[in-house]
Amino acid sequence: MQDNFGQTAAVARIRALLPPEKLEVADRISEINGRYIGLSRDGPVHDALVGMVASIATIDTNAISKPDKRRIVAICGDSGAGKTRALLEHTSRIPAMQPYIDEDGVEVRPFLSFNAPSPCTARLLALTGLEALGYPVRQALQEHQAWALFQQMLKTHRVMFVLIDEAQHAVDTADVLATTKIGNAYKNLVQMPDWPVRLVLAGVPPLASFLARKQLYNRRTVIRFDKLKGKSARETVAIVLRKVIGEHAKLELHDSLEGDFVARLTYACDGEFGSVVQMVRGAVELAIIDGATQVTREHFKRVYQSYSGCVIGENIFEAADWRGMSPHTAFLREDDHAWEEANLQKTKRKPTKFGVRP
Repeated sequence: MQDNFGQTAAVARIRALLPPEKLEVADRISEINGRYIGLSRDGPVHDALVGMVASIATIDTNAISKPDKRRIVAICGDSGAGKTRALLEHTSRIPAMQPYIDEDGVEVRPFLSFNAPSPCTARLLALTGLEALGYPVRQALQEHQAWALFQQMLKTHRVMFVLIDEAQHAVDTADVLATTKIGNAYKNLVQMPDWPVRLVLAGVPPLASFLARKQLYNRRTVIRFDKLKGKSARETVAIVLRKVIGEHAKLELHDSLEGDFVARLTYACDGEFGSVVQMVRGAVELAIIDGATQVTREHFKRVYQSYSGCVIGENIFEAADWRGMSPHTAFLREDDHAWEEANLQKTKRKPTKFGVRP
């Protein structure tokens, strides 16, 4: 509570230092960034979360160990796909997941959200959950003690839904034994006899392969956030441009956003919906700061330059050979490539592919 108060005071001080016209621009940009843009994939997300709530409302304590695919909902997709934003949006709409005041006047928060630590072990995952609950963590706790305490604190705080973001951290560097432990821990969370919770996981590969494990297969619903491709990509990106620039920002689309522009924008964002929205909003922000009434390709060139760190002549929004470029490594220079090549040979690792989080 003290930390929140301190942050509120710090933000208020900064706002007081801004001139009215700058504050107006900042608030306008904040309002635009706060808007949510849904896709057809939002339907399955909504249905899965609502089904998860219903599975608690109709729980049969005599059949607590019976597999039920509504106990674990997982959103899998590459970085920039929009997983976190979609989950925050949908969980905020579900009444059963919102804070409430009980009959004793105590605030109860049935929904707990935290990021899996990196590097991560089963023990660190439990300790991170305890910290998110506001429980003073005792570092001397062993792994099984940490999980037992985490389960007890979930019951004490009456938490019924747990969201673990960046869930791949729990398995991306783990061996077979460690992943089995984590899988069992997840299964035990949703099968606690006196307080079964519902688990939401979000992450990039290798989360999907981890969820294929036999111990979780019959207890999870997996929703994939795939990349934008083909005709649907062109249509979706065009809609985002119209919504963010026209409807949300009340600006106009310049003629320079026609032709191959949609294809360039999609490529620059590796087909990830969340990244597309972020880049469009970045261009809108520049236009608003410039006092412009139209968003032009030049605004996108500037945003891409800022995001990618590319050199002059290698900007996807102006280069002729843009399809052969890699936005993920655009910031690297000759010295960086030389070091990376030497390091790969030394460690015998494969280079990170564009669009895959290392």
